[in-house]
Amino acid sequence: MTPRGRRPAGSPDAREAILAAARAAFARDGYRASLRGVARDAGVDPALVHHYFRDRAELFAEAVVASAAGTGAVGISERAQAISRLAPEELGEGIVRSFVGLWDGLGGDRFSALIRAAMSDDESLAPFRDFIATGILGSIMDKLAPDRPELRGQLIASQLIGFGVTRWMARLDQAASLGIEEAVALIAPTIQRYATGDLPSSAA
Repeated sequence: MTPRGRRPAGSPDAREAILAAARAAFARDGYRASLRGVARDAGVDPALVHHYFRDRAELFAEAVVASAAGTGAVGISERAQAISRLAPEELGEGIVRSFVGLWDGLGGDRFSALIRAAMSDDESLAPFRDFIATGILGSIMDKLAPDRPELRGQLIASQLIGFGVTRWMARLDQAASLGIEEAVALIAPTIQRYATGDLPSSAA
């Protein structure tokens, strides 16, 4: 018999309930979030989590990184490819508009989960941290930056992550209430300078 209150295997909303519970758990606890706790919060048997998702990494990728159905948000890799096709002088606006649009669409809980996971000391996350820090921006900078692409990518990441923490994690009211075009107008010039401007020689 199915325990009272739990969704049975095959229930059409069981998988979505697991994903929603996982997003909240990863946002709260980082990558070490308990899968048993996810099952409890979703109202399903723990075995059902493994029925739908092979392991923690697959659940994390689906719940946090994959595009949200129905939001109209395009995945991270697709957005990076679109940015890489911009003219160098359009990078600041393009990066900020894509970043804010993506995470406004996917939701602050996903951004929180992504950042908390990246800060984990779990050795299995080293490739994931590299992906966040340099994988996306590094490939763009390699193609479009005049010099020092890795440094430029990391400087841009620091600006974007800082804004993201302020907007979606700390939820400071002024930053959280900015419209996307306001955010672009305020932040894009700094991103543009990091992307294509002259860097002090002491930074070499």
